[in-house]
Amino acid sequence: MRRNLITSRWAALCGIIGPAIFAIDLTALTIAQYGFMINIGWHPLTDPANAWPSGLALGPYGALQDASFAVSGSLLAVFAIGLHRGLRGRSKAGPALLFVSGAAMSLLAFETDPIDRTGPRSPHGLIHDASFVLFVAALLLALLYLSLRMRGDSRWRTHSHYTLGTALGASACLLLGGPAYYLFIAGTLLWFELTAVKLASSPRT
Repeated sequence: MRRNLITSRWAALCGIIGPAIFAIDLTALTIAQYGFMINIGWHPLTDPANAWPSGLALGPYGALQDASFAVSGSLLAVFAIGLHRGLRGRSKAGPALLFVSGAAMSLLAFETDPIDRTGPRSPHGLIHDASFVLFVAALLLALLYLSLRMRGDSRWRTHSHYTLGTALGASACLLLGGPAYYLFIAGTLLWFELTAVKLASSPRT
């Protein structure tokens, strides 16, 4: 029991650090490489998702973005294991999907292809795109399943409503496109942070 408690709290720490690293790196690189991103075809207001944030990996400081994808994704996969241990209930669907989402995020370190490329897609570009689709699909499904599992745990019942709201809001942001894409990124990172903080303060019984 003691070993599981420590594991859950270390995993919660991963869930706090992972999104923070990603958010700081994303903000710093967007500012540092703003001119580069505009030059490769990024439209920050009308169509931000066409080159951001993946295009940051193609810039002069791109290695930092690749590292951010790999490290943050790995930390979130560990967090998914701790969340499973910190919740009452036996359903593994939510944590498993969250683990897949973190693993897919780490695979985004395979750099995307330039927007203005000529010729066929590169293998690493195909892996990147497939990983993004898997990341989004697994994350949204994970939130839905986790909201159901949290509903059966009195300590997490209120958080289950927040988790369901995040799933619905994130889905709506993706459908709306445009600047709403920033809300998708911010909303999901905030959910990870708040959920990890709650896990750290809610010992497993």
